[in-house]
Amino acid sequence: MLAVLGGSFNPPHLGHALLPSYLFARGLADRVLVAPCWDHPLGKDLIPFERRLSWTRLALAHARDERVEVSAIERELAHHSGGRPSYTLELLQAVALRYPDHRVRLVVGSDITASGEVVRWHRWDAIEAEFEPIVVPRVGWATSGEAALPEISSTAVRERITAIRAGGELAIAARRELGAMLPAALLEGVRTWIAGEEPRIWVVGKGNVAAHASPWLRDRGFEVVEVGARDLLAESSEPPSDRAPEGVWLLGRDDDLTKLAAALRPWLLRPTPVLHGAGARVAREVLAPLHDAGHPVGTLHPICALRRERPHSRLSQASFGVEGDPQARALAQRLVGDRPTLALDHLDANARVAYHAACALVSNHLAVLEHASVDELARLGLDEVRARQALEQLMTGSLENLRALGIPLGITGPLARGDGAAAERHVLALHEPARTLYAQLSARLATLLASHPAR
Repeated sequence: MLAVLGGSFNPPHLGHALLPSYLFARGLADRVLVAPCWDHPLGKDLIPFERRLSWTRLALAHARDERVEVSAIERELAHHSGGRPSYTLELLQAVALRYPDHRVRLVVGSDITASGEVVRWHRWDAIEAEFEPIVVPRVGWATSGEAALPEISSTAVRERITAIRAGGELAIAARRELGAMLPAALLEGVRTWIAGEEPRIWVVGKGNVAAHASPWLRDRGFEVVEVGARDLLAESSEPPSDRAPEGVWLLGRDDDLTKLAAALRPWLLRPTPVLHGAGARVAREVLAPLHDAGHPVGTLHPICALRRERPHSRLSQASFGVEGDPQARALAQRLVGDRPTLALDHLDANARVAYHAACALVSNHLAVLEHASVDELARLGLDEVRARQALEQLMTGSLENLRALGIPLGITGPLARGDGAAAERHVLALHEPARTLYAQLSARLATLLASHPAR
């Protein structure tokens, strides 16, 4: 069961944050997709979409796992429709196409159904027929004691925001009340937004890394202006706004970085820190047009595997490679906050390639092991899809053990038990290429274990 929670989230509040847990606890859903609307068909004045999307991610940060997805699907629908109003029925139909193996149901509050507001909805009868709504009891619109979620509304949150902006004695009480209405992870970001103190960062690029970096920075309280690399390189291009950024993060293709730096230089009228995300390139060399013009330059390399198709990013748990001029390093540290960093300043061009290769070695070659293992199980007549699922869980568990316990305790299997004969039998039983891979890796593992005796 996939429950779809749509709405304006203008802004999201504590009731929204607790709703997925409520649905799971009552057995009403196995997964929850939360989709802030692009605009509102009833004409509500909305905070910009990207800000509401970021706030919704923050509000649900405590609950987000593979079962809870905060989705930008309404942005996609708006672009395909030419910007006409967002209709819930179209959202549900799009979700159903994306998740054909799930029964999709809409989540609404009892205030919507009991007040009769559904008569204003586009084709409510079709929604009821195709996506049987889950009606969540709300205070004032349900039997006494039935409502389990707090009595909070986005309207009430906006009233407190208005009072805070107005200042005076009422602002003091409004700040206190706002703290009781919003999830803790969201509160500081909203306060910064109210004060108009969000630092502006330009993110250049539209690839896999940029697709995760922009929302991650918004969640960290930055105002992000996205700039396409192709747009920047176009001869007729102009700066995306008249307000200068506090910094720039270039996340275009590695081979385009020098061209992007040259194209960016006329846009920056004062010395501005500029970072790039390439692990194998030294900033002063690859960003020479900016460095020579007096701009501080540096590297901010996410040590993280990122794909735009994956809604759940590990960027907030990642480490980063950092180097560069002092002001650029300071910007990098501001962007990553308390995340761990590796200092790369002492590495020359050749060493930077080796650094990047070491990251690639552990990241890019898991597919070789998985493919060889799945082929071997399929050769034995086992279902390939189920075999892949089983091995992926095995790989995940092995990595978790290694992270938690290190070497040698985090390693399992015959060699960890000192049973070399069993490992030799494994090699003889396998076919190529799994046989050669197993033999070579076993030899290396035996040496590794010998140099890390158990305490």
